[in-house]
Amino acid sequence: MNIEFWTVFFTILNTLILYAVLKKYFFDRFTNFMENRRISIENKINEANLNLEKSRELLKEYEEKLKEIEKEGKKLMEDYKRRANELYESILAEAKKEAELIKERARKDAKLEIERARDEIKRQIVDLSFLAASKILEKELDEKTHHKLIMEFIDKVGS
Repeated sequence: MNIEFWTVFFTILNTLILYAVLKKYFFDRFTNFMENRRISIENKINEANLNLEKSRELLKEYEEKLKEIEKEGKKLMEDYKRRANELYESILAEAKKEAELIKERARKDAKLEIERARDEIKRQIVDLSFLAASKILEKELDEKTHHKLIMEFIDKVGS
């Protein structure tokens, strides 16, 4: 096997020329493309990490706000319950007061009716006693004595 010098020389020369051309037009562009791609991926990863941190912070904030809202809701419910109980107690007290007023009016009305009935009975007793006294005595009394007798009779009957 015979290796020719010029063939080896031109093969090496062609390889060097091909390498130089590929390096100038292809390797630099490919290296730049790969570097840009690496930087872009790193930026996206960093951006995703930042977004993840922001999301975690927002989640914490929302959880805290939710807790605050729950506390406020419980507080409002307790406040409404307290107000409802106060209103219930107020209505109940007012109803009791009204019932007492009605009872008191009924007692006063009953007392007045009893007094009227007593007065009417006294008047009728006076009339009857006068009639009975005049029938029994069948004599005429002077007005002073007559009035004295009636008052004594009323006092005895009224007691």
